[in-house]
Amino acid sequence: MSDFADLARKALRDSGYSMSAAARALNYDLAYLSRVLNRKQAPSRALARALDELTGMQSTLVESLEPRTIDGERVSHAAAHPFRLDGAAVSALAGALAAQRHADDVVGPEPLIGAAEAQREALLAMLREARGSHRDALGAVVSESVQFVGWLNIELGRYARADNFLNEAIALADDIGDGSLIAQAYNLKGNIARQRGQFQAVHRNFVAAYVSESTKRQRVVNGAQAASALALLGRRSEAERMLNEIEMLRDKAADENPPGTAYWLTPEWLSIPIGHVHFHLGRPQQAAAYISHGLDSLPPEHRQALWTREARAALEQAENA
Repeated sequence: MSDFADLARKALRDSGYSMSAAARALNYDLAYLSRVLNRKQAPSRALARALDELTGMQSTLVESLEPRTIDGERVSHAAAHPFRLDGAAVSALAGALAAQRHADDVVGPEPLIGAAEAQREALLAMLREARGSHRDALGAVVSESVQFVGWLNIELGRYARADNFLNEAIALADDIGDGSLIAQAYNLKGNIARQRGQFQAVHRNFVAAYVSESTKRQRVVNGAQAASALALLGRRSEAERMLNEIEMLRDKAADENPPGTAYWLTPEWLSIPIGHVHFHLGRPQQAAAYISHGLDSLPPEHRQALWTREARAALEQAENA
């Protein structure tokens, strides 16, 4: 109930509804809504759906209830009996994590981080005891969960803590040989280095992500970030060569599906990191065109998300240069 209440209260606040105004708009009893939002009564799916519609949260609040459905019972059983882990339980865990990721796009890290860190502990304990054919699939979910905790800490500016979680996520992904998860974790480590202004470390981490056995779309993003770091380090000819390489790779990536861990990697979104390269190479007009195209491709609820902040700032800089 804690996750739902935090998400719902923030959604109402951000959309300008008081609790009493929401109760009137939805034709719900105010006392019932108050009990739910104060964690004294479990929410119904009907209420979650109504609040999603009222606040424009799409299905975020409904999805936040998923761990308490039949699949949630399966997950609880798997946690208590890790030797009997089955594919449906792993799928339920992955679905719950995906819902958290989408919730972060809308409400940000604060309402999610406590539950995400607790979930990491529970999943690590489950993985330590798990055996059988579904263990690697569980390992991927656990690595992604640890990585998500790292990301939430990045959003909150807790970089040292985030870096530790990302190192843990890389080790977990290494254990199952998942190149996409490894690449994504190195990508986030590169972002930490960029926030700190450590451009040698930016280049090192994004090159590590680029050479990982990941998808073409991930390689475009990571190659572009490495090229931006080269430009900032004054290594212009190397940056130009890498930019040409990733432009060709982008064409090949157009028909490829993004990995589930990086669902935002549409062909249009790939314009954003390429735009950053052009900006750092001193071509602001080209940069603005690329970044604007990428941002315009996002769903409306994602355009003001925390993870687009750098792109929005870069677009403003490029347009004013």
